[in-house]
Amino acid sequence: MSRAYTWRWQVELLFKEWKSYANLHAFDTDNPAIVEGLMWAAIAAAALKRFFAHMTQLLVEVPMSTRKVAMCAVHVLDGIVQALKTGDVAGLSDALEAAITYLACNAQRAHPERDRRTGRAQLGLEPLFGSDDVIEFAEAA
Repeated sequence: MSRAYTWRWQVELLFKEWKSYANLHAFDTDNPAIVEGLMWAAIAAAALKRFFAHMTQLLVEVPMSTRKVAMCAVHVLDGIVQALKTGDVAGLSDALEAAITYLACNAQRAHPERDRRTGRAQLGLEPLFGSDDVIEFAEAA
């Protein structure tokens, strides 16, 4: 697979995710500033959802589905946002723990064994459970 093909494929997946989960088509606007703001909000939301997927995967050590995490985000973000708005550190810790627990139960990959044969794991994309690379990277930074 060429590098250019891989890059285009990743961009296509990103736009598909925005279209599917950001609900941008619901906004009818001719104002370019509003459209740009919505696009940046969608980028931030997608990044946050991916962060939750990967952190849950690292903490719980189960393969997570980024698609399922994106669909579950509405169930976990409210408590986190409320704690951030009020500055409640203990509430934020509780909300994050609840989010990780909810995602671990409801957003796991459906067929991890199949993925090893034919899916993303076939490309060498394996979870970093217990990997020292993550720790070494943090120490180097």
